[in-house]
Amino acid sequence: MIIDFSRLNNSPSVTGGARTGSSLENSSGAASASTAPAASTQSGETVHLSQEAQQLQKISEKLREQPVVNSGRVAELKQAIADGSYKIDSNRIASKLLNFEAQR
Repeated sequence: MIIDFSRLNNSPSVTGGARTGSSLENSSGAASASTAPAASTQSGETVHLSQEAQQLQKISEKLREQPVVNSGRVAELKQAIADGSYKIDSNRIASKLLNFEAQR
């Protein structure tokens, strides 16, 4: 099934012909070829990752090892709330909210 995104509101296609995915396949194939260099050999195909890709892979592995939540910080905040020493800075919160909204 081919979906034509160039038509708006289900209006008939301007060209009137069926579109094929060949141009999409060619452009995506070109993009993947330039992303990671590949080399062909007699025994089969091999892929060689660039230094940047290898570094990203190592960083991703290290990030997966990190805990999602900083348990120490959570414990500190729970204790501060429990003993009443946790203070809310309303000016800081308002400032951060305004900065967040300004970035949108």
